[in-house]
Amino acid sequence: MKRFVYYSFAMLLTTALIMSCGSTNKKVAATDPGAMEVMEDPFQDLTDMANQIIEAGGIAAVGQGTSARQDLAKKKAVTDAQGQLAEIFNLKVQKLKKSFQEEIGSANDSEINEAFTTVTKTLTSQLLRGAITKKVKYMRNKETGQITAAAVVAIEPNTVNMSILDEMKAKKPKLYERFRASQAYDELKKEMENYEKQQNQGF
Repeated sequence: MKRFVYYSFAMLLTTALIMSCGSTNKKVAATDPGAMEVMEDPFQDLTDMANQIIEAGGIAAVGQGTSARQDLAKKKAVTDAQGQLAEIFNLKVQKLKKSFQEEIGSANDSEINEAFTTVTKTLTSQLLRGAITKKVKYMRNKETGQITAAAVVAIEPNTVNMSILDEMKAKKPKLYERFRASQAYDELKKEMENYEKQQNQGF
Protein backbone atom coordinates (compact mmCIF):
# COMPACT_ATOMS: atom_id res chain seq x y z
CA MET A 1 0.00 0.00 0.00
CA LYS A 2 2.77 2.39 0.89
CA ARG A 3 4.52 1.52 -2.34
CA PHE A 4 1.32 2.28 -4.31
CA VAL A 5 0.95 5.65 -2.58
CA TYR A 6 4.60 6.42 -3.30
CA TYR A 7 4.22 5.61 -7.00
CA SER A 8 1.02 7.62 -7.25
CA PHE A 9 2.70 10.64 -5.66
CA ALA A 10 5.69 10.26 -8.01
CA MET A 11 3.41 10.16 -11.04
CA LEU A 12 1.53 13.28 -9.94
CA LEU A 13 4.79 15.11 -9.32
CA THR A 14 6.14 14.10 -12.73
CA THR A 15 2.94 15.22 -14.45
CA ALA A 16 3.05 18.57 -12.65
CA LEU A 17 6.67 19.11 -13.70
CA ILE A 18 5.89 18.31 -17.34
CA MET A 19 2.96 20.73 -17.37
CA SER A 20 5.09 23.39 -15.72
CA CYS A 21 7.84 22.98 -18.28
CA GLY A 22 5.33 23.09 -21.12
CA SER A 23 3.82 26.28 -19.77
CA THR A 24 7.24 27.86 -19.41
CA ASN A 25 8.18 26.92 -22.98
CA LYS A 26 5.03 28.54 -24.31
CA LYS A 27 5.84 31.79 -22.55
CA VAL A 28 9.37 31.79 -23.96
CA ALA A 29 8.07 31.13 -27.45
CA ALA A 30 5.63 34.03 -27.20
CA THR A 31 8.38 36.49 -26.32
CA ASP A 32 11.03 35.02 -28.60
CA PRO A 33 11.92 37.56 -31.32
CA GLY A 34 12.51 34.64 -33.65
CA ALA A 35 8.82 33.84 -33.44
CA MET A 36 7.90 37.14 -35.12
CA GLU A 37 7.02 36.99 -38.80
CA VAL A 38 8.34 39.77 -41.02
CA MET A 39 5.64 41.14 -43.31
CA GLU A 40 6.53 43.09 -46.44
CA ASP A 41 4.59 46.14 -47.52
CA PRO A 42 2.70 45.08 -50.67
CA PHE A 43 2.60 48.70 -51.81
CA GLN A 44 6.25 49.60 -51.17
CA ASP A 45 6.84 50.29 -54.87
CA LEU A 46 4.09 52.91 -54.79
CA THR A 47 5.66 54.58 -51.77
CA ASP A 48 9.02 54.62 -53.56
CA MET A 49 7.39 56.27 -56.58
CA ALA A 50 5.78 58.95 -54.40
CA ASN A 51 9.09 59.64 -52.64
CA GLN A 52 10.88 60.09 -55.98
CA ILE A 53 8.33 62.70 -57.04
CA ILE A 54 8.68 64.54 -53.72
CA GLU A 55 12.48 64.49 -53.94
CA ALA A 56 12.19 65.97 -57.43
CA GLY A 57 10.19 68.90 -56.04
CA GLY A 58 6.62 67.75 -56.61
CA ILE A 59 4.12 66.50 -54.08
CA ALA A 60 2.78 62.94 -53.98
CA ALA A 61 1.05 60.57 -51.59
CA VAL A 62 -0.11 56.97 -51.42
CA GLY A 63 -3.72 56.47 -50.36
CA GLN A 64 -5.60 53.26 -49.58
CA GLY A 65 -9.24 52.27 -49.74
CA THR A 66 -11.24 49.07 -49.30
CA SER A 67 -14.56 48.05 -50.81
CA ALA A 68 -16.39 45.09 -52.28
CA ARG A 69 -16.24 46.95 -55.61
CA GLN A 70 -12.98 47.67 -57.40
CA ASP A 71 -14.03 51.12 -58.64
CA LEU A 72 -15.10 52.23 -55.16
CA ALA A 73 -11.87 50.91 -53.63
CA LYS A 74 -9.91 53.00 -56.12
CA LYS A 75 -12.05 56.08 -55.46
CA LYS A 76 -11.46 55.77 -51.72
CA ALA A 77 -7.70 55.35 -52.25
CA VAL A 78 -7.49 58.44 -54.47
CA THR A 79 -9.54 60.51 -51.99
CA ASP A 80 -7.28 59.37 -49.14
CA ALA A 81 -4.18 60.38 -51.11
CA GLN A 82 -5.64 63.78 -52.02
CA GLY A 83 -6.21 64.50 -48.34
CA GLN A 84 -2.54 63.83 -47.69
CA LEU A 85 -1.48 66.02 -50.64
CA ALA A 86 -2.97 69.11 -49.03
CA GLU A 87 -0.79 68.63 -45.95
CA ILE A 88 2.33 67.90 -48.03
CA PHE A 89 1.76 71.03 -50.14
CA ASN A 90 1.42 73.12 -46.98
CA LEU A 91 4.73 71.73 -45.68
CA LYS A 92 6.44 72.53 -48.99
CA VAL A 93 5.23 76.15 -48.90
CA GLN A 94 6.28 76.52 -45.25
CA LYS A 95 9.74 75.15 -46.05
CA LEU A 96 10.05 77.57 -48.98
CA LYS A 97 8.98 80.50 -46.80
CA LYS A 98 11.48 79.57 -44.09
CA SER A 99 14.30 79.29 -46.62
CA PHE A 100 13.46 82.72 -48.07
CA GLN A 101 13.17 84.34 -44.64
CA GLU A 102 16.49 82.93 -43.46
CA GLU A 103 18.20 84.09 -46.64
CA ILE A 104 17.07 87.70 -46.34
CA GLY A 105 17.26 87.72 -42.54
CA SER A 106 13.65 88.70 -41.95
CA ALA A 107 11.84 85.97 -40.05
CA ASN A 108 9.03 88.26 -38.84
CA ASP A 109 8.32 90.04 -42.12
CA SER A 110 4.51 90.33 -42.18
CA GLU A 111 4.42 90.72 -45.96
CA ILE A 112 6.25 87.43 -46.45
CA ASN A 113 4.04 85.62 -43.95
CA GLU A 114 0.91 86.99 -45.60
CA ALA A 115 2.12 86.14 -49.10
CA PHE A 116 2.90 82.51 -48.38
CA THR A 117 -0.29 82.07 -46.35
CA THR A 118 -2.27 83.38 -49.33
CA VAL A 119 -0.42 81.02 -51.67
CA THR A 120 -1.37 78.05 -49.52
CA LYS A 121 -5.03 79.00 -49.17
CA THR A 122 -5.50 79.93 -52.83
CA LEU A 123 -3.66 77.07 -54.47
CA THR A 124 -4.50 74.04 -52.32
CA SER A 125 -7.93 73.26 -53.77
CA GLN A 126 -6.86 74.39 -57.24
CA LEU A 127 -3.86 72.07 -57.33
CA LEU A 128 -5.77 69.13 -55.86
CA ARG A 129 -8.26 69.33 -58.72
CA GLY A 130 -5.35 68.91 -61.11
CA ALA A 131 -3.73 66.04 -59.23
CA ILE A 132 -2.84 63.02 -61.36
CA THR A 133 -3.35 59.40 -60.37
CA LYS A 134 -0.02 57.93 -61.41
CA LYS A 135 -0.52 54.26 -60.52
CA VAL A 136 -3.03 51.99 -58.79
CA LYS A 137 -2.59 48.49 -57.36
CA TYR A 138 -5.23 46.10 -56.03
CA MET A 139 -5.35 43.23 -53.53
CA ARG A 140 -8.33 40.93 -52.99
CA ASN A 141 -9.13 39.15 -49.72
CA LYS A 142 -9.89 35.56 -50.74
CA GLU A 143 -12.10 34.96 -47.71
CA THR A 144 -14.25 38.10 -47.76
CA GLY A 145 -13.93 39.18 -51.38
CA GLN A 146 -13.05 42.70 -50.23
CA ILE A 147 -10.70 44.63 -52.51
CA THR A 148 -8.01 46.97 -51.18
CA ALA A 149 -6.69 49.57 -53.59
CA ALA A 150 -3.59 51.71 -53.21
CA ALA A 151 -3.05 54.75 -55.42
CA VAL A 152 -0.19 57.18 -56.02
CA VAL A 153 -1.66 60.63 -56.57
CA ALA A 154 0.77 63.39 -57.51
CA ILE A 155 1.23 66.96 -58.64
CA GLU A 156 4.41 67.33 -60.63
CA PRO A 157 7.15 69.85 -59.72
CA ASN A 158 6.53 72.16 -62.69
CA THR A 159 2.84 72.47 -61.84
CA VAL A 160 3.47 73.06 -58.13
CA ASN A 161 6.34 75.50 -58.49
CA MET A 162 4.93 77.53 -61.37
CA SER A 163 1.62 77.86 -59.50
CA ILE A 164 3.45 79.22 -56.46
CA LEU A 165 5.46 81.69 -58.56
CA ASP A 166 2.47 82.83 -60.62
CA GLU A 167 0.33 83.36 -57.52
CA MET A 168 3.05 85.37 -55.81
CA LYS A 169 3.67 87.44 -58.94
CA ALA A 170 -0.03 88.26 -59.27
CA LYS A 171 -0.71 89.08 -55.60
CA LYS A 172 2.65 90.45 -54.39
CA PRO A 173 4.66 91.70 -57.40
CA LYS A 174 7.25 93.61 -55.33
CA LEU A 175 7.85 90.63 -53.06
CA TYR A 176 8.01 88.42 -56.13
CA GLU A 177 10.89 90.49 -57.49
CA ARG A 178 12.75 90.09 -54.20
CA PHE A 179 12.02 86.38 -54.28
CA ARG A 180 13.33 86.04 -57.84
CA ALA A 181 16.71 87.33 -56.66
CA SER A 182 16.90 84.74 -53.88
CA GLN A 183 18.49 81.33 -53.58
CA ALA A 184 15.07 79.91 -52.73
CA TYR A 185 13.86 80.89 -56.21
CA ASP A 186 16.91 79.28 -57.79
CA GLU A 187 16.13 76.08 -55.93
CA LEU A 188 12.61 75.99 -57.36
CA LYS A 189 13.90 76.50 -60.88
CA LYS A 190 16.54 73.81 -60.36
CA GLU A 191 13.87 71.37 -59.18
CA MET A 192 11.91 71.92 -62.39
CA GLU A 193 15.01 71.52 -64.57
CA ASN A 194 16.04 68.31 -62.80
CA TYR A 195 12.55 66.89 -63.13
CA GLU A 196 12.52 67.63 -66.86
CA LYS A 197 15.80 65.73 -67.22
CA GLN A 198 14.38 62.77 -65.27
CA GLN A 199 11.31 62.73 -67.53
CA ASN A 200 13.47 62.71 -70.62
CA GLN A 201 15.43 59.78 -69.20
CA GLY A 202 12.24 57.79 -68.67
CA PHE A 203 11.58 58.47 -64.97
